[in-house]
Formats: sequence, C-alpha cells, structure tokens
Amino acid sequence: MPAPVNSQVAKEQDVYEQPQSFSNEEPKEEVVESPSVLSELDDMELEPIAPPPHDLLVEPVQTATEGASEQLIRQKEQLEATLQHFHVDAKVTDVTEGPSVTRFEVQPAPGVKVTKVTNLTDDLKLAMAAIDLRMEAPIPGKSAIGIEVPKQNRNPVVLREILDSKAFLEHDSPLAVALGLDISGEPTVIDLKKMPHGLIAGSTGSGKSVCINSILLSLLYKSSPEEVKLLLIDPKVVELAFYQDIPHLAAPVVTDPKEATMTLKWSVEEMERRYQLFAKAGVRDISGYNRKAEQKDKLPYLVIVIDELADLMMVSPQDVEEYICRIAQKARACGIHLLVATQRPRLM
Repeated sequence: MPAPVNSQVAKEQDVYEQPQSFSNEEPKEEVVESPSVLSELDDMELEPIAPPPHDLLVEPVQTATEGASEQLIRQKEQLEATLQHFHVDAKVTDVTEGPSVTRFEVQPAPGVKVTKVTNLTDDLKLAMAAIDLRMEAPIPGKSAIGIEVPKQNRNPVVLREILDSKAFLEHDSPLAVALGLDISGEPTVIDLKKMPHGLIAGSTGSGKSVCINSILLSLLYKSSPEEVKLLLIDPKVVELAFYQDIPHLAAPVVTDPKEATMTLKWSVEEMERRYQLFAKAGVRDISGYNRKAEQKDKLPYLVIVIDELADLMMVSPQDVEEYICRIAQKARACGIHLLVATQRPRLM
C-alpha cells in the first residue's frame, strides 16, 4: 500500500496541503514552510460542503411507559421499607428517571452515617429485585445519597436526538461531540479542545466502536473539511472503512500497522511545524494563528483516531509509545487531538 499522503489527499474540497513525510525518508527542511493551497486551486473559489442531512439518522423511539409510574412507586416504597427494616432512618426525597437508569435520592436523618446506607447494597438489590445497583454517596452538591437502579424497559438513545438538541446546535466549537444522555435525560455534549485527548477502553462488545462512530459523526455534522481534518487508523480494517470517501480525511484510512507508525510520526512532525508557524506569527495557539492568517492559510484542527492500540503496540511498541506521548503532551495548543480505543488500557 502506498503511503497515505501520496494517495489522492488533494481532492477538490481538500485544500490543506500535507507535508510529504509519511515515507521512511527523513523529513526535509522545507517541511516547516507555511501550508498553502495547491497551485491549481489558488485562484478558485470552492463552494462550502454542506453537512449530511439529519434525515439519514434514525429517529428517536420512545418505548412503552404503561405501568412505569406504578413500578416507580413500588420501588420507592420497597426501598424505604428495606431501610426501615435495617433500622436506617432515611427517606426517598426525589426520583429521577433517565433513559436506562432510575436514580432514587435518599436523605438520611441527622446523625445517620452514610456507611449505614452504603453497606446495604446487596440487601437493597435483593429487596428491589434489581439486576444491579450503584450508589453515589453523596450526590455532588446535594445532601443525599443516590441509588441507581437499571430500568427493565430502557429507552434507546440515538445520535439524532442529541444532534438535534439545543446544546449541540448552539455549541460554538468545531470540535463539539455528542456523547449521550445523562441520568436526567439531558444531552451530554463535550468539546475536544478542552479534553484535549481521550482514551476509550473496554472489553469486546462494550461499545468502543459505537462511541468512536458517535464522535466521528458529530464532527462530520458540526464542522466543514476546512475546519477539521481526520486521521483514522484502523488495524482491524473494517471498523472505520465507512469513512474512506469523506472529504474530512487528511489521508486515506490507514489499516497497515507499519504505515500507522509512520502516520503517527508525521503527526509529530506536523505538530512541530505548527509550533514553528506560531513562533513566527507571535501567537501561542491555533486560535490565535487562525485569527491572524488569511482564509487560505488557516490551519484546520486535526483529530487522530486509533481504533485498537494493542495491534499497533505489537508491531512497533517503542516508536508508537514515543509518538503518542509526544502528541499527548504537546499537541493541544496546535489543534491536534488524539482519541485512542483499546481493550487493554494498561498499555497506556
């Protein structure tokens, strides 16, 4: 497979010139020159690319709620009765029903230790016939203990519900990402610029790829190819193949582990090149540089996504670790962000 930067990177919509440094050759001095549009596109006015329509996404579906209120009342009464049975003076002050979990807020009476409630986890699970039970003691900002019980009939959370929300539509960051709904059913939208990097860890089937796809789709709906570029590394070949033809790609999806190492190397060189541009412009970060630069010279944000880190570590562990550490330590200010998914977080 040829190096990704030599494979149709410069499409009509993609006016961001990449340094030719994905090969095994050492980078030349001219790699630090300011990026510019390709010569044949210098005088062309390209029409902005519209985001995909929301109609392509699945609409939210509400599950039947018949009898749900009665079940909540029964669970509340059973919870209070169990606490009284174990001589714990406490009462349920509020119930919050989320898409998949119901949270009961329990307020102990004055003088009752929090541990008297938290030590009853297994007994409460048995009394409420719950699949699982989680306690938050105390709930941040409240004088209450949160007892979370999974719902028997969960409401599926779809991406369109969050992308259509006010929290996402009015977010001013090009790196706004829809993560899901919180315990109260409110959309959770984060900004990759503030993270600034992410580790997605979990066993097979835990939802790592679903999370990555939600992040990538959020970026496609939020930002234009001129604002955000993507570098996708997919050692499993099939997980990110759907994004092969999107205009946001800085290079074709990388599937070869050795080529992925060179991709990370190029990312480090691009990071250093950007810092040299900032020094010449007298600015500290990408926001300051883009405010000074002309439209054609503005730098896009670069999001690097690695679907399975363990596969890369098997091929070239020292180089991969070095490049990832350098990106994680320095790349935030220059607009480069790293998202890594793995089944083995201890590799990090």
